[in-house]
Amino acid sequence: MESRRLQRWLKRIRAIREVWQSGRSTPDEIESVQRARLSDLVAFARSRSRYYGDLYEQLPKTISSLEQLPVVTKPELMAQFDDWVTDPDVTREGVEAFVADQSLVGHLYMQEYALCCTSGSTGVRGLFVQDQDALSVGAALTIVRGELGLSTQRRSRHAREKMRWRKASVLATGGHYATYAITERIRQQIPRACREDRVFSVLTPLPVLVRELNEYQPIVLSGFSSAISVLAKEKRGGRLQIEPRQVKTFSETLDDASREEIAGAFNCSVRNWYGAAEAGAIAFDCTEGWLHLNSDWVILEPVDDEYRPVPPGKESHTALLTNLANRIQPIIRYDLGDRIVIRPEECPCGNPLPAMRVAGRAHDIPIFTSPEGGRHTVMPAVLDTAGAETPGVQRHQILQTAATRLTIRFDPRPGMDKELVWERFHRHLAKRLAEQGVPFVEIELDPDPPRPDPVSGKYRNVAVEVNDL
Repeated sequence: MESRRLQRWLKRIRAIREVWQSGRSTPDEIESVQRARLSDLVAFARSRSRYYGDLYEQLPKTISSLEQLPVVTKPELMAQFDDWVTDPDVTREGVEAFVADQSLVGHLYMQEYALCCTSGSTGVRGLFVQDQDALSVGAALTIVRGELGLSTQRRSRHAREKMRWRKASVLATGGHYATYAITERIRQQIPRACREDRVFSVLTPLPVLVRELNEYQPIVLSGFSSAISVLAKEKRGGRLQIEPRQVKTFSETLDDASREEIAGAFNCSVRNWYGAAEAGAIAFDCTEGWLHLNSDWVILEPVDDEYRPVPPGKESHTALLTNLANRIQPIIRYDLGDRIVIRPEECPCGNPLPAMRVAGRAHDIPIFTSPEGGRHTVMPAVLDTAGAETPGVQRHQILQTAATRLTIRFDPRPGMDKELVWERFHRHLAKRLAEQGVPFVEIELDPDPPRPDPVSGKYRNVAVEVNDL
């Protein structure tokens, strides 16, 4: 056990060194490293994954262009999970059983692999596995380019000391969700370094969450963009009385208006990180407000609706993700579903990594009006996780269609009775709303199936469709 732990720490140290050196490389040098890693990944996937072996069987042995490789999607990969993974001891049945146990959040599967699941914003729930090499790379990217801020030139004395600060992370708990699983794993592995860190559940009723944060007085506040936006409004209203020196947002799009609102409310810098369960850390922001792609370890191709390349400066229909770090579950030209724009010219911040922005927007924020006229804000994740955690729900959308009404669209899992699933969904959501102090909200069923957002192309699980709130 001690030998294995030592090997893991050595991997992390090597990864940190490689990531640091890449930050001092030229774009041509980074591209050369990327090509070499891609070649190794494709060769490995062909030889060790039955899925990719079959998929690439008719392709030439030497791949000269990424566009020679077919696009893969989440439904395809999830449907062939056992053939996709490269370790035959990793099975979908075993992974499903592991993530069903909430006490195992942050623990390693088979003492080797990190697991997380998604709520299904693209229509299909994902189960993702990372090996130790991928974990080492992810940790190195977060430390060097996230915590230290590779492209952040204006760092204060407070920023240099932030490792000793109290950190509050507002996350969706109660499941093996990516950010929560990562946070718990780090806390378990280095408890002394994380002794000032605390996770606050986004499912906590807002008045209670505000009281808990006021008592804790964090110096660093992080969480979903929508959750931090809600807390910024609480700060402006005088109810949230904390003075963080830095705010971090992730998991959802952060537009310029939201960034300015959050920065103004808390009177501090706002950092934005872009990642996915399929690849971990994809990009970190800079002082110019752009996200810089970790292109030495991640490839992100902007493409149109027929998977043809989209030039820099133009918004894509979707993006194809290739994760160069992970071998247990090869991700190669994977339809991520996000619309992106690549900056045509170099970023003024001086970071050599490609600059980009993610289009679309985060969850809407429901605000309900009580019979007495009071206004009650509910975090979007409170509603979203109610659908994700209901047995039998394949895909869902929760729409606020009036000041006191939610309209639900959902697809049941194959073979499930929709009426029975709806009873469970309704009961779970009603219980969640009561816990939030809004038991007066009506819940109705829309017989239509969920619909993708016309802007992002994703199935927005929570949306507000009333304008007079």
